Amino acid sequence: MNYQNYKFSFKLHPRWSDMDELHHINNAVYLTYLEDARGRFLHEVANWNWNIDGIILANVNINYRKPMSFLDEASVFVRTSKIGEKSFELSYAVVRKVNEEWELVADATTVLVMFDYKTQSSIKIPDHLKNKLIHFDAL
Repeated sequence: MNYQNYKFSFKLHPRWSDMDELHHINNAVYLTYLEDARGRFLHEVANWNWNIDGIILANVNINYRKPMSFLDEASVFVRTSKIGEKSFELSYAVVRKVNEEWELVADATTVLVMFDYKTQSSIKIPDHLKNKLIHFDAL
C-alpha cells in the first residue's frame, strides 16, 4: 500500500486504555480510529453537513500488519478509493513512526452508503459531495 500518495492524514492520540493485556492497541479500537479519521476527512475534504447528508457504514475490512502501543506516534491516512451512484469506498493506512520512518501497522477500507433517515432508504450521492471527493483524490 502506497500511503505516501494520500493527501489527507489525521494524527492519532492512542490512550493507555486502548491497549489490551498484551500491551498493544486492541484490534477493536482500530474501528474508532477509522471512525475519527473518516469524520475529520469528510468534514475537511467534503465540507460534510451531518444534519443534511445522511450516511451509513455498510462494510469494514481491516488488515492488521504490526502491533502498536499507546506510546507510538501514529496517524491515519485516508482517501476516497471508489465512488458509485449511492455508495463510496474510503481506504485507510494506519501508520506509526519508528526511527523517524513511518511504518504501516494496519490498512483498511470502508464502504459508506448515502442514506435518507426519514424514508429509511439509500439515496444517490449528491453531486456537490461526489464532486468534492472526486476532485480531492483525483479519481
